[in-house]
Amino acid sequence: MATSPSPEAPLRVVVVDDVQAVRETIRAMLELYPEFEVVGEAADGEAAVAVVLDARPDVVLMDVNLPLLDGIRATARLVRETGVRVVMISVENGQEYFRRAMKAGARDFLVKPFSADALAQAVRRAAAPRGDEGGGEGGSLAARRGRIVTVFGAKGGVGVSTVAANLALALASEADPAALVDLELEFGGLEVLLDVAPRLTLADLVREGATSDPELVKRAAENVPGFPVWLVAAPPEPHLAPLVDGEARPVRERPYVREVLDSLTRSFRHVVVDGGHGFREAHIEALEAADVVVFVTTPDVPALAASRRAIAALAEALAIPAERMRVVVNRADEVRGLSREDIRSALGAPVDFVLPVERGWAAQANLGLPFAARRARTRLGDGIQDVARRLVAGG
Repeated sequence: MATSPSPEAPLRVVVVDDVQAVRETIRAMLELYPEFEVVGEAADGEAAVAVVLDARPDVVLMDVNLPLLDGIRATARLVRETGVRVVMISVENGQEYFRRAMKAGARDFLVKPFSADALAQAVRRAAAPRGDEGGGEGGSLAARRGRIVTVFGAKGGVGVSTVAANLALALASEADPAALVDLELEFGGLEVLLDVAPRLTLADLVREGATSDPELVKRAAENVPGFPVWLVAAPPEPHLAPLVDGEARPVRERPYVREVLDSLTRSFRHVVVDGGHGFREAHIEALEAADVVVFVTTPDVPALAASRRAIAALAEALAIPAERMRVVVNRADEVRGLSREDIRSALGAPVDFVLPVERGWAAQANLGLPFAARRARTRLGDGIQDVARRLVAGG
């Protein structure tokens, strides 16, 4: 049953909700789009199974709370027996509902009330062939291998998170969405920077043992509103960090971070990692997995001194070759009195990119507006776009 519909045929949808008025509203929303056809309805879980087996839809819209057989169990049964794609719908927005829906095999989760556009997008995503959910071309989920870009710094305050977030936006397109992973495990802040409310985090993926399942990892990523970027967020509390790469790991020998990154490369062409600073195990896994390490520093003496030691450690201890590293000097300006050659000499490594200081960007960032995504061109935004272009080109 889980075959993709032909481009010419409408997507066949079954609507399952115990409230008739809700079913009628969803049907009316879908009828706004010629690409959808409602081929059945059901008011309880048992009836839903029967309708799906008879109607053979492409997508099922399934309420969580249903009589006779609840939506979670009905979804698990239908996915197991038929492979149909399910979008779970609920008035509840809790993590537990979302987690259970994903474990049951749902491809998406919509919280009531939702707009017709949000509904249509969810149905389209659910109907996408497995392996193409990350967008673009590239074959099956098992065969696909995207590129990992780990953004890293020797110390805090040099702009690693800002560069990582904006680089992900610059690399992403509607045809090729990008993934972004926050490895600032104790105090990750990408969800704040990008105005995202994650329902699942790295800690949840580890706790559920789902880090090596590409589809579950993809479902755990949260869309950045308005942009084709999907964020895998850091744990919500500092005490959960050891669950990912410390003493609290369920299985001590499993490289959970590496598994998450490998899983994401099956769905996304670009996986950008906020590698933070320091050399804890999660950071080392991300650095070793990277196709390219983007090393961020600032042109002040303490940062340059620390960066020189860190770059040497990357080359010597982790055996990361120079051709896999790009050095970005962030917040550069002429007032500091250091030339590009001075900085290169201080680092012991060539400088690949320079990002200028720009007035007002911090205030805009506080509003959740990444500079790489602004309509008006800026020197800073152009600089990030240049980094993205050259990384794509292999330069």
